[in-house]
Amino acid sequence: MPTNTTGILVVDDEPPVIVLVQRLLQRAGYTVFGGFDHYTAMDMFDAHASEIDLLLTDISLPGKTGIEIARECLRKKPSLKVLFMSGYVGAEFLNYVGIPNRDRHFLAKPFRRSTLVDHVRQILASTDQIFWLDRERDEGISKGAPTPR
Repeated sequence: MPTNTTGILVVDDEPPVIVLVQRLLQRAGYTVFGGFDHYTAMDMFDAHASEIDLLLTDISLPGKTGIEIARECLRKKPSLKVLFMSGYVGAEFLNYVGIPNRDRHFLAKPFRRSTLVDHVRQILASTDQIFWLDRERDEGISKGAPTPR
């Protein structure tokens, strides 16, 4: 099993999904943290921010969406990479809420292990900065986006 120091925070409101994704990513050599809602995700992020390089979050979550969690984490760690996933909405939803194509990393559920690991590797290898977190877009995202589901 390959090992590295890359940390991934997985956020999903279905515990079996978190367990499955954690296992798949751990087998690929990543350190994986899990959260099932906004509170546990932010607690985990705050406790391990220096170890977390990628946020893998479901878009549709109770309370705050994965997009809102990503914004909060990016404010605290601008170098964080983000991968969204959903079984209810597609990547076009990210465009609807103002996330441009270059920052739109999306994985449709259900997915294969190889697809998950390939997406994670590509995003982690990317040197692109995330640009959708500016004030004007940020305000538009929080005010204009419907709750997906």
